[in-house]
Amino acid sequence: MYQTFTGKSRRPRQVNLSGRQTTNPFAPSASSGPQSAIETAQQERLQRQQQRERLHASYRIQKVWRGHDSRRRTFKAWRQIWDEVEGGCVGGDVGGVYKSEDDSLRQLRRLLLFFQPKEDVGRLTEYGLRQLATTSQHPTSCVRGPWPKAYLRLSRACVAALRVRRQKDKKQDWALLNTLSFAVRKTSGTLTTDDAVRYYEVLTTLKEVSTEALQAALLAPLRYPEAYAGLAVLLASPLDPPMLALLRSSINPTTLCDAISTSSDRHTTRSRLWLLANLIYIAGSTSRGSTTYITAVARLLGLLADDVDFDSPAVDLDNVTFDTEVLAKVTSGLPLNTFIHENITSLINEDAIRTLLSRDSTTGANAQLLAGYALTLLRCFPRRADETRMWLYMGPTRRTNDLGATPYFWKALRTTSVFSTIQQNSRQVVPLLQASTKAATSRKDDWTVILVFLELYTFLLKIMDDEEFMGSSGSRSSAISLADVGELVTFLKNLGFALCFNASDLTSTGPAPARDAGSLSLGRHFGHGAAQLTSIDLSEAKPLTLAGLPGLTIDYLKGLTTGLLRAIYERDSRRHFLPKDHWLMTDRFDMTAFIPGVVAEEENRHLVQDQDEDVDTEDLYDDSTDMAADVQHPQTQAFAARHMHALRSQALREKQMRQASRKRYLESVAPRLEILQNLPFFIPFTTRVEIFRQFVHLDQQKRRNGYVDPDLWRQSMMFHPSANGLPGRDVLARHHAKIKRKSEFRDAFEQFYDLGSDLKEPIQITFVDEFDIPEAGIDGGGVTKEFLTSVIAQAFDTAESEWFAETEGHYLQPSPTAIEDLKADIRVQYGVDDRNAMTRAAVKNRLQEYEFLGRIIGKCLYEGILVDVLFASYFLKKWALTGGTNQAPMESGYRANLNDLEELDPVLYRGLLALKNAPADQVEDFALTFTVDDLVGRHTGRKQVLERELLPNGANTPVTAANRLIYINRMSWWRLAGQSALQTNAFLRGLGSIVQPSWLAMFNQLELQTLIGGSATPVDIADLRRNTQYGGLYTIGSDGLEHPSVQLFWDVMSSLPDSERRNVLKFVTSTPRGPLLGFGHLTPRFSIRDSGRDEGRLPSTSTCVNLLKLPMYSTRVVLRERLLRAVNSGAGFDLS
Repeated sequence: MYQTFTGKSRRPRQVNLSGRQTTNPFAPSASSGPQSAIETAQQERLQRQQQRERLHASYRIQKVWRGHDSRRRTFKAWRQIWDEVEGGCVGGDVGGVYKSEDDSLRQLRRLLLFFQPKEDVGRLTEYGLRQLATTSQHPTSCVRGPWPKAYLRLSRACVAALRVRRQKDKKQDWALLNTLSFAVRKTSGTLTTDDAVRYYEVLTTLKEVSTEALQAALLAPLRYPEAYAGLAVLLASPLDPPMLALLRSSINPTTLCDAISTSSDRHTTRSRLWLLANLIYIAGSTSRGSTTYITAVARLLGLLADDVDFDSPAVDLDNVTFDTEVLAKVTSGLPLNTFIHENITSLINEDAIRTLLSRDSTTGANAQLLAGYALTLLRCFPRRADETRMWLYMGPTRRTNDLGATPYFWKALRTTSVFSTIQQNSRQVVPLLQASTKAATSRKDDWTVILVFLELYTFLLKIMDDEEFMGSSGSRSSAISLADVGELVTFLKNLGFALCFNASDLTSTGPAPARDAGSLSLGRHFGHGAAQLTSIDLSEAKPLTLAGLPGLTIDYLKGLTTGLLRAIYERDSRRHFLPKDHWLMTDRFDMTAFIPGVVAEEENRHLVQDQDEDVDTEDLYDDSTDMAADVQHPQTQAFAARHMHALRSQALREKQMRQASRKRYLESVAPRLEILQNLPFFIPFTTRVEIFRQFVHLDQQKRRNGYVDPDLWRQSMMFHPSANGLPGRDVLARHHAKIKRKSEFRDAFEQFYDLGSDLKEPIQITFVDEFDIPEAGIDGGGVTKEFLTSVIAQAFDTAESEWFAETEGHYLQPSPTAIEDLKADIRVQYGVDDRNAMTRAAVKNRLQEYEFLGRIIGKCLYEGILVDVLFASYFLKKWALTGGTNQAPMESGYRANLNDLEELDPVLYRGLLALKNAPADQVEDFALTFTVDDLVGRHTGRKQVLERELLPNGANTPVTAANRLIYINRMSWWRLAGQSALQTNAFLRGLGSIVQPSWLAMFNQLELQTLIGGSATPVDIADLRRNTQYGGLYTIGSDGLEHPSVQLFWDVMSSLPDSERRNVLKFVTSTPRGPLLGFGHLTPRFSIRDSGRDEGRLPSTSTCVNLLKLPMYSTRVVLRERLLRAVNSGAGFDLS
């Protein structure tokens, strides 16, 4: 109870007027006590501190004001004195001269005492004009002693006045620029680099001034070397050609190049682009071969290599408009206008490039510099890389038979420490590559020699036939011996292995994932929980710059290395000049865990790709459409189109950069996959086949929710909707087709084309006769095989096929003129041109047919069904090089070469060899131009000749000794790639929708043929016998013994030569080759069942289920005779 003298027990209400917040209004007041005393003391101390600060601030304000006021009054007095003296010095005659040097110098010093740019610009120009008049009357006066520094101070005052200029004053601007020009010419070596930079920075900002005065100011300081650092600032902005022509007539190119070489790092990408173009315009014609010029150009090109699209079409805009309306709004993939494009592309000059690597004229550091410049040109102009390599290869001599610089650089390469280190130990590669280490930059010259040789040898392999490579062509010999090729391969193997397997160590920034991918879950493939990648930053992974060489990244080295290794491996596959195991690098792996590790990496890669797929599907051009609305220019429509093109190019470039960054991250999380897809020959073929089958199996589990068996999958679909939401019965209906005999391809195309990649799922086939009556039998997998082999047999029958043609060696390739034949037939039959809707629809349908054929072949690979089809090696090579973003950047597509042409067209091959090896004075006797004639028209009987140009204006470009290598290269490309590009791309698109391109990248062309049609090794009867299933009376009983007729069959098979064994195998399975991994992997299994006791009856087969129906013969002689008669008579499918 609350005690009070009033007699009331209720506590009185406490009212707080202090501003303090209390949670209980009836609590005792806290206005007293130790805490309150502390707070009061703190407040008083804070108040005293604030009072002192206000007092000190007032002192400072008064002090500054007193100083300002004093200076103002002093400056005012000085100005009055200056004005009085100025009038007395010239006797009141405005524009007169000073009476003496001392009077002029004192007057300048007085002026500079009080000079303020905004207030005293009139006095400055008045002094300048009078001093100019004074020196005109007395040329030898005012030049020595203190005058150079005085003139420097005068020029600085003029620069300051121009810097604060805000509005046009024609008379004052003219006087100021003339004073500046006069003063800077008189500085006599006192001008510093910083002064020159500030000087030209101000001049670049001037608008609407006298052209004559401005030009005089631009040229005035160029007599002094220090001025060229400032001139580089001027040249880093858009200038009109007349101004550039004036500078070109006045500068010292060597001094300018030296200044640019030392200042290029200080510029932005946009300013470097102008600096490069202006430098080439000013100094290119007179200094193209000088070392200083090449140094400056190489430096700028290297810095621009990753940010400018040098191969883009030129935008037709003047320099200033292009800079403000395009370059100012584009941040990456900068386009070029006409002026920049003409100047930069002039660097690709035959005479200049052929003399770059002249060993007679350059030695030591100069040779390294020129080699580095050549590499930069290759990096920046990939579309003209072959021309550049050819000119480097030909060297300074006109004798094209001479191997030129290639053997020279090979000898130089072998003496480098980098080559010996990498050749001896692949584990030393990463320290040599990491740009952060001192070892990398100190070995820059070594890397330059290595890269030049690799580029030259890459080109050499493209034009060198096998006989010349092997050194067995008589007068012609290889650039390096076969023994040296072995050394080179060892070096490239070690280098390539590190570039692929240690990709995570070769990025400048970004995540560092664990190298042990084996611990990652495989649940995604099995439909269970998987390890989740919660956050992946793909934007920061960037490639290292190789040893500090500008524009040359680790990605470039990787593409060059893997491409050259593949080329040598391909040649070794044909001629076998290296030991059998020379290519393997299994010692760097734990092969017992290699396959599980690769499968885990594939799972990890899928996780990353799924997380990032939204970035790839976004619309790149939405923003650019809005930005285009802000563009203002008189040439509205034309300019808007050019501007939109530039913005789209930038958006595409940004997407490519994101994809490249993601690619580098994927490389880091899947090092074993990188080896398999870029350098698969490091791993045994059988191991790669097992990995391929594992990939397929896991993909089937993922797509089919764990039901790999076709019947179980169909059963599951009856009760569950599919992944895309369709009812299961509808999905099954889409995967069922009625197929008529003799029209298998057309029926299959009409019913299955719309499935797309869903053709991976099990399909169900019902064969019907001409009356639409189903044939007897149930598709348990065998009829599907019969359907696929029938479609392939019909589509690839070259006698009737509209899609494929045969080479002279009876290998299949897409018909080179299929599309043009179709267009020609429509032109003749209907009289319409190629742009007609009918023609476009027909071409689209034909390409869809090619795509469907690719899916059918992919389906056979996916299901492990062997087919008896032999494709041309050069065509299969394109399959092996479709690894998509997982491939090395320079090896993501097929490269045509002369040796592949031998298989396609032996006559043309021999003719091109004759042209290549002909004496220089006889080349023109061939009377060739850069054109090629194609004969088109298939069904109309009216053939037409289409002439195509291999180069722009090719019809008017004769083939000469100087350009014959380009002709050979372009002709090879047209026949092997360009002519059938549409058909091949459609086929590969269909193939890639069933079998991932990265899986195909694990195999070369010969290995792919083995996957398609089986092993070419002799038929292993013991393996076939172990993996044969028996039915009917031939079923093996509990005693484990085979039926006597079966024993006779195996005795006969063992006695047959391999050719007849293959005939029997083809009789039963429709292909004469067995699976690479043995008959245990044959789908369906090889089977034998009885077909009665009538020994006069021939054996028959059901190839759809690999079933041999063998009568119960009693003697070996009868069985052999009946079996071979059946095989050779062509007896086959029997559904009994």
